[in-house]
Amino acid sequence: MSSFAIKILAMLTMLIDHIGAAFEFSMPYPVYLVCRIIGRIAMPLFCFMIAEGLFYTRDAKRYMMRLAIFALVSEVPFDLLFMNELLEFRVQNVGFTLLLGLSGILLFDSFAAQGHKGAALAAILAAGAAAHFLRADYGVFGVYYVFIFYYFRNGKWGKTAALAAGVFLLIWTSPITDWGIAIGSTAAVLAVIPIALYNRERGRENRPLRTVFYAFYPAHLFILYALTFVVG
Repeated sequence: MSSFAIKILAMLTMLIDHIGAAFEFSMPYPVYLVCRIIGRIAMPLFCFMIAEGLFYTRDAKRYMMRLAIFALVSEVPFDLLFMNELLEFRVQNVGFTLLLGLSGILLFDSFAAQGHKGAALAAILAAGAAAHFLRADYGVFGVYYVFIFYYFRNGKWGKTAALAAGVFLLIWTSPITDWGIAIGSTAAVLAVIPIALYNRERGRENRPLRTVFYAFYPAHLFILYALTFVVG
């Protein structure tokens, strides 16, 4: 699979997940549960593509800037849909998680290149801690996924084991409000199938499509929020 195909799959599974979240009380519980379980596949795929993008970008600073703009633009529609407020700071959208994951990797590489292994590890831990204290979506686990996919890029089994461990640790340490979703979260491990099929080719991706990929997240959140007034 190309990066284009994986990004399309990530967007579709995320959309299904957010449809379930947006219309939880307007659909039968089994349908809601299936939507949320399918959605568990999305986050690992996004983390994988963020890490993979670092190997192909010509300018890491511009890559970070795009992610920063993406995170800032996404915050209002994220708050509207999930918090029902124009802007609040109890939970931050996943763009901040991905940005911190990328920042942690860049610092890790910088320190590692200088032979400072302790500082390199501390950089990743600090990025995870920042995601936790900022209450960014997926928190430390999102940062963990980005780093794992970067560090184990050439080892499929390492990524699989690390992803599986992260999924179960996430379930174990999270407050359980819905056991169906908690158990269904193990479906995130299925993300290793398209990742294993990844051929390291871009496919149809180009600059206009890249803009679409970045715009899709805030745009679909806002559209779903608007639709809640029609359906609900």
